[in-house]
Amino acid sequence: MDAAKLRISSGDNRDQGKDKAGWTVSAEEMEIVTDPAWILTKNSIIAKAVALFAGLSEQWKPAVHALVPSEPKISRGENYKGMPWVVLDYPRSFGKEDIFAIRTMFWWGHYFSVTLHLKGKFKQLYLPVIQQNIAALAAAGFHIGVSGDEWRHELEGGNYRSLEGMTAQEWEAVFARPGFLKFSAKCGLQHWNEAEEEIGRLYNTVIGVLRSGG
Repeated sequence: MDAAKLRISSGDNRDQGKDKAGWTVSAEEMEIVTDPAWILTKNSIIAKAVALFAGLSEQWKPAVHALVPSEPKISRGENYKGMPWVVLDYPRSFGKEDIFAIRTMFWWGHYFSVTLHLKGKFKQLYLPVIQQNIAALAAAGFHIGVSGDEWRHELEGGNYRSLEGMTAQEWEAVFARPGFLKFSAKCGLQHWNEAEEEIGRLYNTVIGVLRSGG
C-alpha cells in the first residue's frame, strides 16, 4: 500500500476524541469481540450450510442433467443486506440475455430459500408449463417476483407477492412483463435439522413443474 495512505498527522490534536462514539464498543460488543468461540461457531455454521448444499447438489444431479446439463456452483459471502450468505446455483446458465437457474440460498438470520430465475429464451421455453402448473407452485408456498431488480433475493420489501393471494389476472400481468421471471419460497432456519427434506420439497416442486412440459 502507498505509504502516503498510511500517514498519520502529528499536528493539532484538539479534535482527537471528537468522533470517539463512532469506534468505541458497547458492553455487548465487548463480550463478542473478546470471545473467539463466537466467530468459530459462526464459521462452523457456514461450513454446515456449504455441506448441506453440496449434499443436495449430489441428490439433484439426475434431474438437473435432464433439464440443462451444468455443474453445481456453491458461493459464499459476508454481506447480503449486512448478513453472511451461502448460495448454490444448480442448474445454472447465466448469460446477458438468457438465464436459467435454480438458486438455493442460506441467509444468516433469515431463512433458506429456493428460487427459480428465468430470462430470455428460457422464460419463453418454460412459461407455458408454468402457466399450466401455477397451482402447484402456489400450493408449495412460492411467491412471484414483482420487483424490477432481478438480483434482489429477499422475499420481503415488495420484491415478491405470494401466489396464493393473487388472482389469475394478476399472475398473467406479471407473466406479460418483459425481462425476467422469478419464483421463490423459503424454509425457516428453525427447521435447520429438517432442511434437507424441506428444501428438497421446494426444489422438487420446481423441477416437477418444469419437467411437466416434456
